[in-house]
Amino acid sequence: MKRLRTLAACGAFAMVATASALAAKPASPVLPPTPNFDLATIIGDPMSPVNPYNSGTDPITMPGDARMAVFPYSRDQIFRVMTAPLKVTTIELARGEVLTAEPALGDSIQWMIDTDGANHVFVKPTKPGLVNTLHLTTNLREYDMTLVSSPVGGLFYQSVRFNYPNSLMAKVRAREGGGSDGAEGSLPGVASQTDSGPIGVTPDKLNFEYTVSGSGVIKPETVFDDGKFVWIRLPQNAPFAVPTVRGGGDIVSPNFIRRGPYIVVQQLADEITLTRAGEVVTIKRGRRSLFGF
Repeated sequence: MKRLRTLAACGAFAMVATASALAAKPASPVLPPTPNFDLATIIGDPMSPVNPYNSGTDPITMPGDARMAVFPYSRDQIFRVMTAPLKVTTIELARGEVLTAEPALGDSIQWMIDTDGANHVFVKPTKPGLVNTLHLTTNLREYDMTLVSSPVGGLFYQSVRFNYPNSLMAKVRAREGGGSDGAEGSLPGVASQTDSGPIGVTPDKLNFEYTVSGSGVIKPETVFDDGKFVWIRLPQNAPFAVPTVRGGGDIVSPNFIRRGPYIVVQQLADEITLTRAGEVVTIKRGRRSLFGF
């Protein structure tokens, strides 16, 4: 009997010790439930960057203002255009280019679209998180675009333009037939994709007093002006570079065209900047003095 009381006392002591140890041990933190990442849901999200239907060619945006975008035109590309609710995105086509059919919009309920009857198309989404497709048919080209409506306060392009690296055969044929379209700015001896002959600019009218700073494959070989336009000759096979100028304190994209190896900025400017991914070249009018001032 005495032995049973001893065993009972030992058991009770062990239970008390165990309870004390458990009470002294800190409780494990409660972990939040692991979210269920559904790959199909992520890919299907219209605003997801991995959604294959959001893909497309991205433009070159202007330094200092990402709302101004320039796409190198190619018929084999789909252009991704970022838009925003309650904001108008203007798509500007080439001068002389007009729509020959109504813009074909995938979703015409949640998106607003209009034109000026010439070379401008205006698009505006009604809310964020939308993706749409747009096809434009003009007298010169066709365009396929993916329109993405950004979240409120997100990235959007207010102005979209295109650079056309190749000459327009319709324009060439019109000039060969005696038309004057595109003849402005041609120079004698410049073999260009759209040149059908000189317009009488004599060498003594050319100003080569320009200084180029910067390096890279887009650094011009020659820069001069003819009193109206600035001609920038790029190295052979150089990638396209976007010219910008300062206008009224702001950095803007001037009107420019391609003439063979030349970028022709259709105005005079004291300073022109050529920009490409990772490369910046600055062109200033006037020769640098001996001491660099």
